[in-house]
Amino acid sequence: YVEDSRVVALATRRMLEKYGLTVRHVISVEDALVLLETARAQGRIGADVVLTDVSLKGELTGGDLLKHIRGEFGYGKGRLPVLVMTGDENPANQAALIKAGANDLVEKPVEERLLVTKLLFQLRVARHLRERASEA
Repeated sequence: YVEDSRVVALATRRMLEKYGLTVRHVISVEDALVLLETARAQGRIGADVVLTDVSLKGELTGGDLLKHIRGEFGYGKGRLPVLVMTGDENPANQAALIKAGANDLVEKPVEERLLVTKLLFQLRVARHLRERASEA
């Protein structure tokens, strides 16, 4: 989970943990990339799903993280789903995130039921796809 606002991160983390989800929070894309790179070096993906804000302090945005996950790491939507949180209501910008490889978007302010539903759905789909890939 990539979010630079500690207040938002704490509230979202508590919300997700209520549903039994384990949340690893980092405050920057750079930190998220270090975690993913470390996991890859160990032969793991490093996460079941990535939840990221678009607008983050620092050099890189949530959009940049998406490009790294889909490009440099080569993780497809089924291997590592990415759910993007955005306060940008512009349909063109939202469409660009989907085209860049986001599995889905959640608009801010986040509505708990919608976020949890979308996150659990992405986890179920990814688990199903991984099981099918391991059977092949």
